[in-house]
This record gives sequence, structure tokens and C-alpha cells, in this order.
Amino acid sequence: MSKIIYHPSVLWAQRTNEIYLTIELSDIKDEKFDLTATSLKFSGTSEEKPYEFEIEFFNEIDPELSRRAVTARSIFMVLRKYNSDQEYWPRLQKEKGKLNFLKTDFDRWIDEDEQDEKSTDMNDMNFMDFSQMGANFPNPGDDYEEEERKKKKRKK
Repeated sequence: MSKIIYHPSVLWAQRTNEIYLTIELSDIKDEKFDLTATSLKFSGTSEEKPYEFEIEFFNEIDPELSRRAVTARSIFMVLRKYNSDQEYWPRLQKEKGKLNFLKTDFDRWIDEDEQDEKSTDMNDMNFMDFSQMGANFPNPGDDYEEEERKKKKRKK
């Protein structure tokens, strides 16, 4: 019997000089990356299940200038396009067709004609300082603690 291989959900967005990939897998273990100028091969384990995928890029990237950050919930990658003054790619993968696990990351997507209006400060992101990730989000426990205080006041 053959082993079942799963595909993680992969989100992508781009700028004229970079590709942003988010591999949505929590608590990833044994992750392996093979990033070349023309493709990305990924494999890893999450919740005892093996995941993997391979994408051949539409055009070349520069693996030396590309980087990644692994968190408890995902892997975020910034892939530097080899020809950074190039226009937007019409698609991520080389071949036409749909990869079922690949989706557009609308949270990061900026249309080509709007790129100059918006900041593209992903280069300034410190991939080693995860303490700032989610810094602007409320603490999920705050609502609970506030409710508990209100209940105690009502009982008095």
C-alpha cells in the first residue's frame, strides 16, 4: 500500500521584484527546502502527516537573496526575482494550469499599477525577530479576562 502524501495550502502574491509565499502548516517538523533559480521543492510533517509539493517558477528567482521565516503556524518566504525590473508574472508556475493547493494571497496582493503608491517594506522585515509578529493584534485572552471581571462585579 502506498503512503498518502498531502499538499499544504500555499498562498502567493508578488511585486515587480519579489514573490511572497506562505505555506500554511502548523507545527511543522522535518521541513526540507530545495530552492533553485527555477523551482521550489518542499516537504515536511505536520500532525504526523507527510506534506510536500513542487513548483516550477514562471521565471527565474535568485535563491541567494531569497529568505524564509518559520513560525508555529506557517512558513513565510520572500523570493527575489532574478530580473527585478521585470513586470508582474502572469502566474507563479511555469506551465499553464491550476495547482489545487496554490491560491492568491489577497492580503498581500497589490496590483501592478498600485505598487508605487503602497509601501513594499518587506525587505525591512526582521525574519529573526518573531516577537513583533502580530504585535498590533489584541491578546485573545483579554476578552475573557474582561468578561470575568464583569461577572465578579455583578456578583457583588
